This record gives sequence, structure tokens and C-alpha cells, in this order.
Amino acid sequence: MSTAADLLGAPAGEIGVVRDQTGRPRFTGAARGLHASISHGRGVVAVAVSAVTPVGVDVERDRALPGAALARRWMAPADADWLTDRPAPLHTSAFLWLWTQKEAIGKARGTGLRGGGLRQPLVLPAVWPDPPGSLPLRPVPDSRAGVACGVLSGGLVLAVAGQERPRSGAADGIRLLTSPPEATAP
Repeated sequence: MSTAADLLGAPAGEIGVVRDQTGRPRFTGAARGLHASISHGRGVVAVAVSAVTPVGVDVERDRALPGAALARRWMAPADADWLTDRPAPLHTSAFLWLWTQKEAIGKARGTGLRGGGLRQPLVLPAVWPDPPGSLPLRPVPDSRAGVACGVLSGGLVLAVAGQERPRSGAADGIRLLTSPPEATAP
């Protein structure tokens, strides 16, 4: 709630949070009309708040996974091919990089992974990974949405998406908070 209070310049005590029928967080009181998304797991929490657009966030801790096999099972062939074109030691990080973006897009749209996020095409860069700690904003194909994703300190993979891509090309209008503090996004 402190992020919402900072965004509005309102006391945190004037802001409430409830869940709608789908489980999405909704602000009440002074923050009514702000959009929020929460992700948590494996000792980390990420919260995205926006006054501009519905927003989605996903955070995953980089860990050993059969990235190529999971991509072939759950994602479009273009995603799986892109992943397997990366060096084998990057397959897990690449899978989580794809997954977190799709999860964030699905949350921003209110549909989740099963409602179209999992099959959402992404902009797949020829050169990857991005510089450590960076969250470059990329367009979401066939959409007005944008998604930023990157690998942060502590082996965290973080993605934040909005239904509307910011006009300036930066993620302005979206505030992001992660915990533990050493995982804070730039």
C-alpha cells in the first residue's frame, strides 16, 4: 500500500485492498482506480502499481528446470525454437524469461496463462540475455501492450506488463517494488 500511497501522495491509512471475483487485487478508498498486480514465491514478492494501465507482474527465482522440455510442452514452437537456439546453460533462464513475460501479460489482461497468456507471441531478441539488472520494454505483438523483463540480482527473473505501452518508451506510470530489498528493480 505504500507504493500506492506514494503514487497518490495520500496517507497509507486511506487506502484499502480487496480481491475481486477472479482473485485480482483491487484498491479501495483513496487509491480506487489504481491498478495492481502481485507475484510471490520462493522468498520473493513483487508488486506493480499503475495509475495508467491495468498491470501484471511475475517474478521467479532462477533454479534448475528442464527449460527446453518445458518450453516444447507449454509454449509455441517459435518460443521453444528460440530457447533451444541459446547455449544449453541458458535454457533455464531463457524459459523463465519467456514464462514470466507470458504470466505478466496474462495478469495485465485479466486472463492468466490459460486464457491466452501462454500462447502470446513475444518479441524474441537475437541477442540475449539483456545486460544484468536491465528491464528493457518491448512491445507485445498484435497488441497495444508492452512488457519489460530481465534478470535481476539474486537470480530473480522479473517481468511487468501493461495493457497499454507507455508513449515515451519507458515504463513510466508503473511503479514496481520487490522484496527482499536486494532484489529491488532498477
